[in-house]
Amino acid sequence: MQQTVCQCQSSAKEGAEVITVTLEMPVGLRKQLEEAAAVEGSDYREVLLCYARQGLAGSSAKLKREQFVEHAREVLTRHGVQTNVLDEIFSKFLY
Repeated sequence: MQQTVCQCQSSAKEGAEVITVTLEMPVGLRKQLEEAAAVEGSDYREVLLCYARQGLAGSSAKLKREQFVEHAREVLTRHGVQTNVLDEIFSKFLY
């Protein structure tokens, strides 16, 4: 029975532009990728791409939250809200 070690929505889209990248990584990490790929019946490069996509998806949500906070700070500052008040507000909502 094949298992899924990476929960990607999809692989690279047909016809998508690609680039070749040379990457140095620890030998142990490469072995872990190969083992994960073997569990999935895949290639270690596909598993690596899947993990990269998952990481970017998580980072994207965090980046959007940070951009919202920065924009909200700018708007509230323009409307005269003091910095210490902004710090208190955002410390209550952000963790």
